[in-house]
Amino acid sequence: CYRFNRRFDLAALVPRLIVAAARTPPLSYRLATLDA
Repeated sequence: CYRFNRRFDLAALVPRLIVAAARTPPLSYRLATLDA
């Protein structure tokens, strides 16, 4: 319920996105260019 109800909290969306991007390790070029 908590996660489902937070999806429309637009005021917190951008700050949460920035935090998630800062915490995520960079993707290597090799992994980014793999053909599926």
